[in-house]
Amino acid sequence: MTESVREAPQLTDSDLVRAAQNGDEHALEALLRALAEELLPFANALTEASADADMLVGDTLSRVYERLGDLREPAAALSWARRILVRRFIDGRRWSLRRPTYRLDAVTVAAGLETRPELIDLRDAVRDLRREDRALLVLHYWQGLSIAECAHELGVPDGTAKSRLAKALERLRRRMREGDR
Repeated sequence: MTESVREAPQLTDSDLVRAAQNGDEHALEALLRALAEELLPFANALTEASADADMLVGDTLSRVYERLGDLREPAAALSWARRILVRRFIDGRRWSLRRPTYRLDAVTVAAGLETRPELIDLRDAVRDLRREDRALLVLHYWQGLSIAECAHELGVPDGTAKSRLAKALERLRRRMREGDR
């Protein structure tokens, strides 16, 4: 990590965002690096720690860079960037249909994730959820956002977020029970 990144102000520092909005290249770099550090674990959770997480964060940071001047509340930079990331993730299916995909049939990777059978089953069950439901689960249970905050991030009413969460959990439970048989 470079010296300037270690000394970068916190994301809650509105002055950093304002400086970046006013063309300060060092502030912009510090802001984008700090956002990347905050967003990558979230993207990894959404994409199941795949290479898509890096691409998702890159797309998000590109959009932040393009639209930074549109951000009206500098203190909300992280929340704004997270909403962009969630929207990019949800829209990823449409995007993936427009670009070619390549598949490697055999890749050896050091096991970094636990491989207990119940965790593998849970990962498979989560993978089968709709992207909107997966985003909601990750926002609520992994990021620790309240239902109201999740609803705001996803741009839906609180009641919709609550019912979607309940339905997604029921689908997960059902899928896990089917796997036990």
